[in-house]
Amino acid sequence: MVALQIYLGQIPSSAHERRMLRARVLDLQASLRPAHEFEPTYALLNFTAGVQPDVCAVELLLLRPNAIIVGAIRAYPGPIAVLHGGRWILCATGEAIRDHNDLPPLQWVKAQRDAVRAQLSAQAARLAGAPSFERVVGALICAPATHPDSRISLDVDEHRQLLKILGLDELAGLAAMIRTGPQLDEAGMQLIVADIFGGQLWHDGMQFLFELAPSRFQLRLLDAGARQAPILPLAEGENVVGRRTARHNEQRLTLSGDDLISSDHARLICEEADHVILRDTSKNGTWVALPGQPEEHVQGAERAIVPGTLLRMGLMRLRLEQTNPDRQ
Repeated sequence: MVALQIYLGQIPSSAHERRMLRARVLDLQASLRPAHEFEPTYALLNFTAGVQPDVCAVELLLLRPNAIIVGAIRAYPGPIAVLHGGRWILCATGEAIRDHNDLPPLQWVKAQRDAVRAQLSAQAARLAGAPSFERVVGALICAPATHPDSRISLDVDEHRQLLKILGLDELAGLAAMIRTGPQLDEAGMQLIVADIFGGQLWHDGMQFLFELAPSRFQLRLLDAGARQAPILPLAEGENVVGRRTARHNEQRLTLSGDDLISSDHARLICEEADHVILRDTSKNGTWVALPGQPEEHVQGAERAIVPGTLLRMGLMRLRLEQTNPDRQ
């Protein structure tokens, strides 16, 4: 099977955006698996095209040998209606849906698509055969799927302009079906995502190659005897702690060798605050001692913990620390 290669253009500035982008990669990997089993598939996320980054911020570029798709991924609360004349509304409330620069979503996708197409056309001579990029598809992609009660009606002109609305679950089918003109080899796709648009390989089809933000907190495993106490960095977002090993790119800290620790014992959630949220999900609970306070048994509940907090899971004791104590 050919692995999906996912590149990243720019790292978002907020923790929320970084977590959303990481989750989006996992969603894309799962939804595109049928499309890249036999042909190379490259994706580039969160990059800019052209000379006006505020106008030409692009969310997704998907490349296959015979297909180029520029897309924006949106999650709507319930069914939507896309009416003739470019009106978009939420069916439940009748509220108008507007996107970047106050454009209807599909017009924002068109602006993204046209910016990518213009830059590809300007760089076409660098690619084998100097391909034409006139038939690049623009797609508004509903995640995880288009609500079955949505009412979508596109104008003839929008079809002629290769503008699509589909669910994330339909993206693999679209990528396999369309033929947008240029025949791209793998070297050409790499040149587009890495050189022309400046992306960095982030997920190689098996794992993330780097995290989007440095770790701010860590757990130090105590009672390590004469050995140096092992340190377990906490990634941004949710970290699962327990006996089980990681699945599907979980952010997980595995504590083995103690049957009193549950498979999924607790979740440690690192936000932009100066504390970590501990959410106990175990059978036996977690013992928590905040600095200067007595130990407390937490079971099926949440606690805010700060650096210096001692944790006991089963027979294992751990201490929450700042990764960089000088950082405030």
